[in-house]
Amino acid sequence: METGRHGTGVTSVSPSSLSLSPCLPVSLSPCLPVSLSPHLPSSANLCGIAAGKYNDAYRKSHRARCAAEEANVVEYRTFRNTDTPRLVAVWNEAFTQRGAPRLVNNTHFERYILAKPIFDPQGLTIALSNGVVVGWAHAALSLNPFNTHKVGVTMLFGVRPAHRRHGIGTELLRRCELYLREKGADVLQAGGHWPNNPFYMGLYGGCDSPGLLRSDTMAEPFLLKHGYRVDQKIHVLQKKLDQPLRMFDPRFVPMRGQYELQFGSPRRLLSGWHELVHGWVDPLQFVLNDKQTGGWVARTLVWEMDAFSLTWQRPTVGIFDFEVNAPYRRSGVGRYFLSLIMKYIQEQFFTLVELQLEETNEYGLNFLRSLEFEHVDTGQVFIKN
Repeated sequence: METGRHGTGVTSVSPSSLSLSPCLPVSLSPCLPVSLSPHLPSSANLCGIAAGKYNDAYRKSHRARCAAEEANVVEYRTFRNTDTPRLVAVWNEAFTQRGAPRLVNNTHFERYILAKPIFDPQGLTIALSNGVVVGWAHAALSLNPFNTHKVGVTMLFGVRPAHRRHGIGTELLRRCELYLREKGADVLQAGGHWPNNPFYMGLYGGCDSPGLLRSDTMAEPFLLKHGYRVDQKIHVLQKKLDQPLRMFDPRFVPMRGQYELQFGSPRRLLSGWHELVHGWVDPLQFVLNDKQTGGWVARTLVWEMDAFSLTWQRPTVGIFDFEVNAPYRRSGVGRYFLSLIMKYIQEQFFTLVELQLEETNEYGLNFLRSLEFEHVDTGQVFIKN
């Protein structure tokens, strides 16, 4: 051993462990790495720090993913009496096309849906995320007595835009179909149209129930994807009444002495099913009678589309169940009858009138086009393949 002088900073060491430089610290064991500087961590420490940072980032990412998954957990249940305001809120976000009026309160939803005696809470399925209603769908059996098969109708389904493309609509549709199958439905239909439209007349589609509107661009691809096909198409036609009407026809002259227009609230509609579907819009019945025989020549139902009027900012009237008695057809009677109705409507300060006709009714469509009705939308009825 060499003895160093005290106070000089030199320490006695074994020659075998002598550091090559007095400025570098001595490693006490060949198994431990030499740290090049007291201010820099060793390579092992560097790996440990990096691994710790990685583990921390992974844990944070994992926690974030778990929180997101928990936040996106969707629950499904059927309608409760306290749900109405939440359904209306979803309505105003999900149904923004021209044929769905904005609802300022619960009144119209309660009137046209919940107040009907055929309403079944089990048919209205609601989707909730963290207790917030994010979507709903409504299905019901058609009670049309003339159906040869039981028809189950998924009338409407809607999901808030922020929650779309997460499978909520698919699950709502599946639950509607399951409900209808359990009720014995042989045919699955999407979109209500007479005579299979138990709900939503007065609230969706316009003056009648045209199925699901093409202006709702997401409905058709969604249903086609889930095995439905288009079965019927219904044209929605409107005419503005804020200009003088030009509907004169020379054939009108003798008709003024032959026929008489009468209107009022009908004592009853044609059937109990008509009452359940159409009675809730409280229509007026217009009838053109033959003065000599007293029989009816033409008849229709007319109603004030109050919810749509507010949204469209135009006082609007809807006409449906327009019918000319067979012996009087193709004689100009229908044109004369409609001209009298529209003149009366215009005198009551309404500025828009709407009718709907199936695409296969070419004669009726040409008739309305000749009166300058404009095709504004198309409804579609879907059937499950």
